[in-house]
Formats: sequence, C-alpha cells, structure tokens
Amino acid sequence: LTGTLYDLTKVTLIQCLTMEKGSDSRDGDQYHYAKLFPHFVLEVRRHIGANDRLIVESSFVLEDATALFYDFDAFGTVIDAVPHIERIATANKLNRPIPIGPEPRIAYFAGKRNIIDVDTVLGKVRAQHNPSWSLGGPSGVRIDNVISVSIEAEPPVTFAEAISRTLRLLRFLELVIGRPQNLRELVMYVDNGEHRQSLKVHWSHRPSRDADSTDDRWFPHPADLLLDPIRRSEEFAGVMRAWLETDEERQDARQRFHTSFAHQRRYFVERLVGAANMFDILPTSASPKDVELSEGLLDAKRRCQEIFGTLPDSYERSSVLNALGRVGRPSLKHKTRHRARYVVDAIGERFPDLVSVLDEAVDCRNHYVHGSASRIDYSQNFDMVAFFTDTLEFVFAASELIEAGWNIRTFIEMPTTMSHPFGAYRVNYDSQLQALKALLAKQ
Repeated sequence: LTGTLYDLTKVTLIQCLTMEKGSDSRDGDQYHYAKLFPHFVLEVRRHIGANDRLIVESSFVLEDATALFYDFDAFGTVIDAVPHIERIATANKLNRPIPIGPEPRIAYFAGKRNIIDVDTVLGKVRAQHNPSWSLGGPSGVRIDNVISVSIEAEPPVTFAEAISRTLRLLRFLELVIGRPQNLRELVMYVDNGEHRQSLKVHWSHRPSRDADSTDDRWFPHPADLLLDPIRRSEEFAGVMRAWLETDEERQDARQRFHTSFAHQRRYFVERLVGAANMFDILPTSASPKDVELSEGLLDAKRRCQEIFGTLPDSYERSSVLNALGRVGRPSLKHKTRHRARYVVDAIGERFPDLVSVLDEAVDCRNHYVHGSASRIDYSQNFDMVAFFTDTLEFVFAASELIEAGWNIRTFIEMPTTMSHPFGAYRVNYDSQLQALKALLAKQ
C-alpha cells in the first residue's frame, strides 16, 4: 500500500494485515473501508515496491553498542590543558578576544570514525562512531556519540532481503553481547542512480528485549563479551565472517537457539525441550556421520522391516518401521556429543564430565517429550533443568563459535563479572556438576 503525507513524503506500507474491512452505502452512494496493520512503514522520496532491488545499505543502532565496541580512547579530555588552550581557543579566528583563565578544560574526539570494516557474505559490515557537538555557550559544550552498525549490499537487494540480513547479523551480535538488543534505530539507503536517499523504517515489531526475562541491573561488561572487536579485531572479523558464511544453512537451528537464549534468566520445560531440539535440526554438515552397523545388526534390521512390512497398515506398524529406519542414524545424544567435542578438545579440563551432563540433559528432555523414566525428580530439583538448559545452549553456541575460529581459552581465562550468561555458566559449572552427581548418587 502506498501513499503521500501532507508534507509530500512518500510512504510505503509493507506486509499489511487486514484487521477489518467492509462496505456500506449512504444516499445511494457506496463506499468501501479497511483497517490495516502494517509490519513496516517506509518513508522516502519515492515509493518502494516489495520486489524492487534498491537497498544498498542498512544501518542500525544497538542498545549495547558501547559495550561491544568499547573504543575507550576515541574520546577523552586533556588532563593539563593550560599549555594548549590559547592555541585551541583562538583557532576559530573570531574577531573578538577569548578570555583565558587558569582552569581550562579540553574535550576531544580523536577523529577516527571507522571502528571495523569486514567483508562478509551479507556485504561489508561496518561499525563507526557518529559524534555530534554544539558550538558552546554559557550553558556549556559537549560531544555526544552514537555507534552505528551498517551492512553495505552489493548488488542492491530488496527490502525483505535487507531486513533478513539485518536480523542475521543482529543475532550474531546478541550472542557476543550476551542478551537480546532493543533496536533503537534502523535506516536504509536507496540507490537512486545519481545519489543515495535515506529511507526511514518504522518497524511495528522491531527487535526488543522482554523486560521480564532480563535483569536490567546487569549491564554487559566489555570484558565479559565473547569477542573483542577493538583489542582482538582480527579474531572478531574472522569469526563473524565464518559464522555468517554458514548461517543460511544453519539458520533453523540458530533461530531456535536465539529464541531459547532470549529467555535469559527464565527457565521452563519448553525451553529445555527447544534447547535440545536445536541439535536435532542442525544440517548434516554440522552433525555426526551415520553409525556404522555390524553385518548382524544390518541383517536383523532388514528382516524386521520385511516382517513388519507385510503386516496390515496401523499406527503401531508405522511406528516400528519408522524406528527401524532410524537405526544407524545419529541420535540426539550422538549429535550433542559431536558438538561437545569442539569444547572438550579446546578446554575440556575446565568442564569435566561435560558429555555426561549432556547425556543427562537429553534424558531429561526425553522424559518430558516421550515420558521416559527418569533417575531424578525434576519437579523437586528444577535447578537441574535450568543447569541442563544452560549446558545445551552453551555447547551449541560455543561449538559454533569455535568452529568459526573463536579462541574460547582467551574467554575462559579472562576474569568475569558474569554479566554474560556464559560467564555465569563457567563460574557455576563445578558446583552444579557436584549437585548433579549427588542427586544421581542417591539413586
């Protein structure tokens, strides 16, 4: 749906839902009406079609951008400004003298706007400073800054593809930061032939953090983040590039992780089940190979399939044939152990018995999904359900990052304030493991 505002701004409404529609008549004339809910409203100098490949850049502002891109030396103040103030105060060459006193202050922006530039499959990802300042006066003077993240697309893409690329990058950055982000601003740029035009995006359901799932007294600490784009920029660029290269193939499982991880400090059975299932929907490139069966097992499988195949069609017959078909294929425990190998090989001594914890997590999931017998009363020991959920999420994400080139040992050996969930997990792992062993010993 397209239209024009009173100031002649062109607006395009995309992904509209019809909330109400109808028709009526008055004095012999008929009219029609509809009430729509647009997911996106675009403001620009021209209308944008859903299939128009015009978007050349998407730029957005993260809530925790200053923690992620902790470029501490980009802005500062001069401790001893006395030797410099006369030259600076007179640099504007005003036609009046500038009185200089004994207590001058100088604040500055060092001038380097670009923080990172990384070529990825989504396009060039850039983070940069956007300082703004006033001319000063009796009320004072200040320098403010906003850090933006942008994706430059080459060739231009449709609006839907630009949104998809923004979300894919956002999910990666949220994992590194440790919590969902409130997307404060989103601007896109349209290729208009001779010059670019900014396109303001009003997003009805823009990414945001559920206030009930996060304790906002805990802000991400720059030292707790999984990657450091300032002091370890090459690692950050390499991991992001490799992660995004596999993201399209693995997006089903990663979106499941993102949904689970967004709950942060809220735990419930469905979250545990989802955290286990994301291993099941990983593509074959991220899963173990089929289990090699002995000739005896293969022969038994074939004979059983023949026997059940001759029986009349029924739910039980189909169930057994489906189960026989899965014999030899990797089970959920095979898949979790396969992904855990990345963590164990890198820092296995820091997470002893990690595979055993994963096995218990899968048993817990099977109890809630299939009604399997359990060795632990989960309703009376729900802290174990939370521990299993954290373990599944940690192994899933850590294995993906390690595979992309993340040096997890650097993260593990850094002190932590536990503002990132993985920092809290690593600190609490030993005590949780002992609690689990004590429960199992009682059985």
